[in-house]
Amino acid sequence: MHMNFDSKIIDNFLSDAEIDTIESMVMAVKPHENFNPTPSGEIVKSGDYYVFDYYDSHFAKVVEILAPKFQEAFGQDLFFEQIHIFDCVDPYRVHSDVASGWKKSPEPTVPAWTLIIPLDTYDSHTIVFKEGSIIKEPHEYTKDVPPYENPTIDAATRQQYFSHIPGDLFDWFTIEDIFKWKKGSMFAAARFKFHTSDNFLANGIPGKRALIAWTRVPE
Repeated sequence: MHMNFDSKIIDNFLSDAEIDTIESMVMAVKPHENFNPTPSGEIVKSGDYYVFDYYDSHFAKVVEILAPKFQEAFGQDLFFEQIHIFDCVDPYRVHSDVASGWKKSPEPTVPAWTLIIPLDTYDSHTIVFKEGSIIKEPHEYTKDVPPYENPTIDAATRQQYFSHIPGDLFDWFTIEDIFKWKKGSMFAAARFKFHTSDNFLANGIPGKRALIAWTRVPE
């Protein structure tokens, strides 16, 4: 499986007016509540997914905005296995996105990028690691891979970003990118790579909202 998809950040990918148009259409969709376990095993609501079908003509106005920008950024047509606005109220923990999404491509494709476009500016970050897996949960990965003898993520960094996650997990990871959530910017990283939210609740942020997409490209 070809997994070599370079990360990229593009500032001002969407204008405020374009965000308003996209939000007004997509937020009219009936949301799906999403729940995730915390490290203690408690199940908490992570947020609401406003999932829409990129290939439904009802959303043509959204596609008119996004398609030329995606084409310019990636130089090829992406297939959108899922695209949605995520209204996040509990920070996501470490995971990969290869196993995510619902729409089937008519042609043979491989998982490509996860795209994140914040719809406002927040004191929050997405952290992407160099390590990856086709399996969503990092605990499956850490069962089969030894931790680093000399871990690369120090205690101060763990406290700054990852206070919602058991610290010893980061003995297995190396930070590749830290993306600040800035309105209208776009971050793209391989779906294969493990990534996580920071603990934005600890920064006094009650929630954050972004356009998220899980893409594929032809084999």
